[in-house]
Amino acid sequence: MINEKIRIDETTAYPLAEKRFIQTCGFNLEKEKHQRMMKMGRKVREDGLDGIDIRALVSFFGPEVFDDGKISVNGQEIACNYFEQIPAESVEGIYFYMLSAGECYFSSEENIMDFLYADIWGTNYVDAGIEVLTRDHIRKDMEERFSGREAYLSEEFGPGYFGMPVIETKKFFKILDGSLIDVRVKESGLMIPQKTCAGLYIVLNRSDIKAEPECMRCRGNKQGCQFCAVRAKKREVNG
Repeated sequence: MINEKIRIDETTAYPLAEKRFIQTCGFNLEKEKHQRMMKMGRKVREDGLDGIDIRALVSFFGPEVFDDGKISVNGQEIACNYFEQIPAESVEGIYFYMLSAGECYFSSEENIMDFLYADIWGTNYVDAGIEVLTRDHIRKDMEERFSGREAYLSEEFGPGYFGMPVIETKKFFKILDGSLIDVRVKESGLMIPQKTCAGLYIVLNRSDIKAEPECMRCRGNKQGCQFCAVRAKKREVNG
């Protein structure tokens, strides 16, 4: 599986995107005011639906690409605060992905709420797309690939969280060739279309390797790991 192109139907992602939209906006649909606002939000989605085009790339690499707390693929080295806490012998492979939801167009540039709702829809279609991609493609491939063996999917890692700099998206782009789904990356690491993301999952042969919540939210850098109280506490517990 190298740069497998996947298209996710909008109707499959919509229920998940709508649920996230309601949560993001903080709507209580038992309230009449929120019902009116949700009606406006749905209208924005309907008007901008032609721009929603959920496409993804997925590539699988064997355990040999993981060594000494780093992932090295095609000359690109991906490092992350948490990787050095994962024993190399526990890694069975890596799934890289890139996903773009296109853009939810909005009809009126003068109406700030149209802009806001369109942006929220776009973000939530990305999140919904990743959920569908992981559930219907990555996990299914993993079940077939590792049939009869212990295999567990890690948390999702990627630029912008776990202390991984956003500029690392440039490396993901080179590994996955984002041009195959009409994605490009700027020097800053920002991907275009804006509603695009990249990440990876590690396939593990142990179920007890879990990232700490503090690590997931970490905005530090890999050098900061050695000073982190969470890591120090973990070392102390493990003896």
